[in-house]
Amino acid sequence: MKATKRKNKLSSSGIGVRARRFMECNPTASPDEVATRFNTKKQYIYVLRSKMKKEGFVFSKEEEQQSAAGSAPLSIEMYDEPWQPPEMPPMPEVDETLDARAVEYGKFIEGAEVIQMLKRVVQNALNNRDKTLAHDQAESLDMILHKVGRIINGNPDVVDHWLDIAGYAQLVADRLNGRIR
Repeated sequence: MKATKRKNKLSSSGIGVRARRFMECNPTASPDEVATRFNTKKQYIYVLRSKMKKEGFVFSKEEEQQSAAGSAPLSIEMYDEPWQPPEMPPMPEVDETLDARAVEYGKFIEGAEVIQMLKRVVQNALNNRDKTLAHDQAESLDMILHKVGRIINGNPDVVDHWLDIAGYAQLVADRLNGRIR
């Protein structure tokens, strides 16, 4: 009787609920990744996955094949000579591109400061609310903040900034509605 109560307690714990929510949003996440992310045992994640499958949740085929195969050894090619970086030719095009971007986006160092401040605010808010975003949501939010930083630091009348923000939001909305691009 005690073992059953403990098992039910674990499945309704905050970690279990958050891990389940994470796996629902990220069906390709490996059990190792989920266990590490939520600081719990892999065995618990496998039990949770099993329950989710019984309830009808379908994990992606790619992830199941990876977990069934285990960790296959990587093949590494060996070379006789040590690797040398290629010589970098002079690139006046790079300087021209960077100068042109500074007009549209503002100075890089100042834009980087704004963008990183925005990202810290969002990350702190997520942490304070104990929220975990799916990979596409986190990346979309990062890119949206990047574009907002460019608007703040550079020319706010660049139409592409605004279209990019809409596009990154649309990608997540589409995925949530079952359309993955």
